[in-house]
Amino acid sequence: MYTVEPLTPENQDRWNAVIQRCPNTTAFQSLAWRDALANAFKQLTPAYLFIKQQDAVIGGLPAFVFQPIPGIRLWHSMPWNLFGGIHLMNTLDINLEGLVASIETTAEEKGWCEIRWTLTPEHTTAYGDFFTKTGYERTDHFTHLLKINEGVDALWHAYNKRVRGAVRKAEKSGVAVTDTTSEEALSTFYDMYLMTVKRLGGTPKPRALMQTLLQRKVAKLAVATYRDTIIAGLLYLCFNRTVTLWCEASVPAFLKYRPNNAIFHYIITQACHEAYEWIDFGASPPENAGLIAHKEQYRATQTGFASYTKIVSPLKRALWTGSEGALRQIYTWMQ
Repeated sequence: MYTVEPLTPENQDRWNAVIQRCPNTTAFQSLAWRDALANAFKQLTPAYLFIKQQDAVIGGLPAFVFQPIPGIRLWHSMPWNLFGGIHLMNTLDINLEGLVASIETTAEEKGWCEIRWTLTPEHTTAYGDFFTKTGYERTDHFTHLLKINEGVDALWHAYNKRVRGAVRKAEKSGVAVTDTTSEEALSTFYDMYLMTVKRLGGTPKPRALMQTLLQRKVAKLAVATYRDTIIAGLLYLCFNRTVTLWCEASVPAFLKYRPNNAIFHYIITQACHEAYEWIDFGASPPENAGLIAHKEQYRATQTGFASYTKIVSPLKRALWTGSEGALRQIYTWMQ
């Protein structure tokens, strides 16, 4: 018999200890990530649950209730197609029916118009059929994962020769890469990041989110400098056994010095030295062939995962769908 217990200020100190004992958990399931999102986005309310068997905690379920406009609330585990779902310490062999039914019952009671589970790759394989058979619509995604337990030398020789050439060119050009905790460097990086996102047509993450993650030491900022000028940077996340490459930025005029390749190689090298097992290069838009090819030059492997969505209130969900584009443009402009 499985039950759930809400995460509260009184018991939240246990969360990371539980989640780190669950296989393949990343920064997106950490307590720091929950706090950073809740602080940066007032529309996101944490709805985290401990999973219990009898009286023993055996795992956790991270999730948020997203309220973009008054009267519209959506339950997501997790936002932005990041890994959520059910995480257990010892086994994938669990009867999901009761746990999923409890979320659906709560959705009816609290007026959530949508339920969305975004599962890890291994949980997509283990649980995916259950969700589709119980009326959830599947949406496929993919990330790129690199296993790094063979060491730096093996990884270096496995890189595409273009990557090795680019890293050498960066070194010969005088590009240096280092982690930094400087507020001035963060400001420079964030300005560069806003310009990069604008150039690529994306939606930027707020500086407050990055700052909280850095302060909680679940994130690090690597910057590439050329003649004492920051020309590129990457904010990456470190938790449990995985390093996740997250927010990247660069100045186009300096790309000829290959600073991004230098940063990637630096982070991979650091992760090896610190005994992490995986580098997660992050999800890619399927249509961005150049980005996908870039990740695969490091021999990262395309790895599928999926989100599963059930509409509880079609009318409310349609209202949000109709207003989402305009609200996203306003948010981007504010950033």
